[in-house]
Amino acid sequence: MAAKPAILFISEPNRESNIYKTAIKKNFQIFHHQFESKDPESFLQYLHDTFDEDKAPLTAIYGGYPCFMPIGGLTREILEHEYFPANTLRCITVCSRGINGIDLEALSEFDIKLFNYNDDSKNCSSNPELVMKQDLVGNDVADCALWHVMEGFRKFSYQQQSLREHPNTLTSRFLLTGKDPQVPQFAFGHELSKCMVKSPRGQKVLILGLGAIGKQIGHKLHHGLGMEVHYTKRAPDTTVTWRFHDFNDSLFDELKQFSTIIVALPGTSETRHLVDDKFLSHCSEELILVNIGRGFILDQVAVDKALRENRLRHLGIDVFYNEPDVSRTLVEAEASVTITPHIASSTEDVFNQSCDVALNNIIKTVLGPQMKQDCN
Repeated sequence: MAAKPAILFISEPNRESNIYKTAIKKNFQIFHHQFESKDPESFLQYLHDTFDEDKAPLTAIYGGYPCFMPIGGLTREILEHEYFPANTLRCITVCSRGINGIDLEALSEFDIKLFNYNDDSKNCSSNPELVMKQDLVGNDVADCALWHVMEGFRKFSYQQQSLREHPNTLTSRFLLTGKDPQVPQFAFGHELSKCMVKSPRGQKVLILGLGAIGKQIGHKLHHGLGMEVHYTKRAPDTTVTWRFHDFNDSLFDELKQFSTIIVALPGTSETRHLVDDKFLSHCSEELILVNIGRGFILDQVAVDKALRENRLRHLGIDVFYNEPDVSRTLVEAEASVTITPHIASSTEDVFNQSCDVALNNIIKTVLGPQMKQDCN
């Protein structure tokens, strides 16, 4: 009797998942591994000692969110190593939309499929255990973007911090004005030391990139905050009525009109340092800039300079240039910067659904018909 195929979990799944508790446990040998060293040799030795073509053939690796980052990624060197079971491995699944640190070309040469998260995929409908919430990630990421935008206009967190330090509403509001504390005055709360508190209603926002996430951001800002939404991408999107701007050099002349710009682009060689000193020089000095795309889309040197020179009203960041490290400039600029630790999509709903999607892709690849690689 042939041995059951093996799955290696290098990240913790949702063990309460119905798919995990039924189809996975019934049809697969399950192994869990936690990286204890940054040295990939340790991982390769584990693979060699644990899996066997006859008794425990490794057919799938569940990468989850961190995936292979603890060992510096899944490189060609690892894939070509004699201890790596490339001859039995059928697929690798990750729970994120983005794919970082995996040599896609080498993976393709070994005919190993790679699946990322996709919550609008029609390929998932065949499993009755998989109940999909469409555009779940886009919705939850948009919530994070919405919060950063609100912070830029209203500065709620900054004012909350002052109230915690000075638990008197009148004192707290007055101290935030930056005026002489020896001459106390009544402060309405609209005046801060570096800017005035404003309403987002009627303000113009430009979304750079109108994919599924960008659309969700646009809907929330338009219907939730009453903002006038504009967007830019390579071609107009006929499913929305917002104003389109060409994604080329002509955009520079348009930037000054926007109070808010949101980066919702993927990280590519073309988008690297897209927001640089030249870009910022064409923007309003009252700009609220929010990045939920990739950290390196913003030129950190240029952004830090703009902050120091007070050429940005507010910077909202969920992704960072040297992630996981965060620059001291961002940490210390409490009055003009809000930072979240790359948690825009980090909800229980997304974690559980992304786990189910990953497990379903493993089942379909190993137990079902061949699937086309579903990397978006």
